[in-house]
Amino acid sequence: MLKRFIGISRYMNHNRIFFIVILAFCQNLMTAQILNDFCESAIIISDPRDYCSEIGEFTNVGATESGIPSPMCFPNGEEDNDVWFTFVAQATFLNIRVIGNTGLQPGGTLNNPEAALYAGNCSNLNEVECISDAFDANVVESFTGPLAVGARYYLRINARNGFMGTFQLCLINFNQVPEPSGDCPTGVILCDKNTFTVEKVLGEGNDANEYINSACNNTTTACIMDERNSTWYKWTCLDPGSLTFDITPLNPVDDIDFVFYELPNGIDDCSEKIELRCMLSGENVGAPQSEWEPCTGPTGLSLSDSDTGETCGCQPGDNNFVSAIEMEAGKVYAIGINNFSGSGNGFSLSFGGTGTFAGPVADFDINPVEVQCDREVTITDLSTYVNGTIASRTWFFAEDAIPPTASGVGPHLVTFPSIGTKLVVLTLETEEGCLVTEILELEVLECCAIDSDINLGIGNPLDPNCANTADGSFDAIASGGDPAYSYSLNGGPFQPNANFLNLQGGTYDVEVIDIKGCVDDATVTLTPPPPLIVDAGPDQTVDLGFSTTISATVSPSGSVVTTQWIPDTLLSCSTCLNLSLTPPGQTTYTIEVVDEDGCIATDEITIFVRDNRPVYIPNAFTPNGDGINDFFSVFAGPASTQVNLMQIYDRWGELVWEKEDFPINAEIDGWDGKFRGQQSHEGVYVYYALIGFIDGKELLFEGDLTLLR
Repeated sequence: MLKRFIGISRYMNHNRIFFIVILAFCQNLMTAQILNDFCESAIIISDPRDYCSEIGEFTNVGATESGIPSPMCFPNGEEDNDVWFTFVAQATFLNIRVIGNTGLQPGGTLNNPEAALYAGNCSNLNEVECISDAFDANVVESFTGPLAVGARYYLRINARNGFMGTFQLCLINFNQVPEPSGDCPTGVILCDKNTFTVEKVLGEGNDANEYINSACNNTTTACIMDERNSTWYKWTCLDPGSLTFDITPLNPVDDIDFVFYELPNGIDDCSEKIELRCMLSGENVGAPQSEWEPCTGPTGLSLSDSDTGETCGCQPGDNNFVSAIEMEAGKVYAIGINNFSGSGNGFSLSFGGTGTFAGPVADFDINPVEVQCDREVTITDLSTYVNGTIASRTWFFAEDAIPPTASGVGPHLVTFPSIGTKLVVLTLETEEGCLVTEILELEVLECCAIDSDINLGIGNPLDPNCANTADGSFDAIASGGDPAYSYSLNGGPFQPNANFLNLQGGTYDVEVIDIKGCVDDATVTLTPPPPLIVDAGPDQTVDLGFSTTISATVSPSGSVVTTQWIPDTLLSCSTCLNLSLTPPGQTTYTIEVVDEDGCIATDEITIFVRDNRPVYIPNAFTPNGDGINDFFSVFAGPASTQVNLMQIYDRWGELVWEKEDFPINAEIDGWDGKFRGQQSHEGVYVYYALIGFIDGKELLFEGDLTLLR
């Protein structure tokens, strides 16, 4: 096999594009599997920094066992209905939320969701976090960190007790801010508008009456903002402009309130704060949920709203948002956020608008920005803070960088032993406890030695079970070079998993690349069995009520274990290749055959039916007891089923005979010429006959009848 070097572009894509193997059909059912049934086919979350799927976008319905042992928090080894997601960490901390069948603002239909987060690759997963809904909340959320920025992680979602359903997945990958404070004077100082998440908010701080004078309090109804689980954030405006924000509760059923202030005496003095906005609408105790539901969930400042406040409860027209703020340069602002529901759950806070916050500017230079692996780069700090002092600088270069971390101004000399896109992270902390993070990319190119001994082999090839199924597989077995390895299938992006599953028959080109960029390749062919083919024969045409025969054929002959015709009514045999049938009308029949390997083949045949309904009703009869023509009845072909109703009237319109539901062509079941036990007079009578047919139709026949003696 040829040892060679390749460009880095396809390898670098593996940090953004994870190879998705499409599951075609399961072995015994021609039913498509969901795509992310296995770790190897995980759905990519391309940007986890502020991600939330559509409501009910994902599902574990139809998922099967992934073959990976259950994490510690999944009870009873539950792993049978799990689905997988993957992302590359863009920041150091992560909030995970899986929202299922919650009572208020549900994210889907899933009950008792659970989730596990892993580092590593599908062949070597290391559990990082595990959460499971054991309290029937039908939602789980968790915080974890620190994560390795630039590293790939896998998220596994399942449900307790085998539950299946749809769900909403939300991820917030953020850099940590200081712990929340329940009082304005000690509130957290923000230096930028990056989104962040607060895990928990407990208690009201030392002063439980900071909102007591809010304009949104309603003293008439004694509806006063009750400070329960509160936190404060403050900042100084640098560039003037608009400010919007969204506060999204981690628990969708929580009611979040806020009051927005200007601090005229500076960032450390809240004594004369000026209220600019207030939003207290939400849950209305004692009122039906339908009345106050529009006032719960996300809240904040919006450019599309004109009101400056919403009082407590949920008044007509309230929507949980108030109008945006125009910030002025140099002014100090604060927001007090309160979880009225008192659950202790936190929230995510994301800012918008054109105005900016004053704070240090995290900046640095990487020289060179493209470098061969095992070569040294110089990373120089360029950060500034005009209005204060930077207390500390913390660096993260890469998991395998030498060194992986550092602190201080530097410059720092760093060596990267593996190829790919590296995310270099600088976090500044000011004397006030403000945190600012900057992330830059560095491309590390190949440095493969000419005499590299990297080698790729193929192991455990398994041919597809059927010609039209994707259940073949093989393992890529690499050796030599500089592990860890990544693999590419048919020129696709490189990914760390060496087990290729759910493959159709065909020839596959496999490549392996090591951390230095050395490559080897191999070819494997998966050969499926001959296709199972069933032929139901050509379409046919028959008259209504008449039978025909079908002779189906199968190739290879003698391979069929089971046969089934659908629909299976009016057939002489529903499990035979050869049969007769009487179609009730134009009908398409499907034959499904299964062979000894569980392979399935189907075909269809349509029987067209001519609408021919021959019915003969005599116009005279002689009920004289001579055994000839003594009864008046209905005669018809096989399309007819019975006489649903027959009525006979005399010339004056009196009903002289009536009968329901009697057979066609049964003369003795017809009228014997008597009325109330006496012989009827000769003459002309009128009949009405409702005739039923095998296709369910009912037709009315009427005419004159002459009775003769």
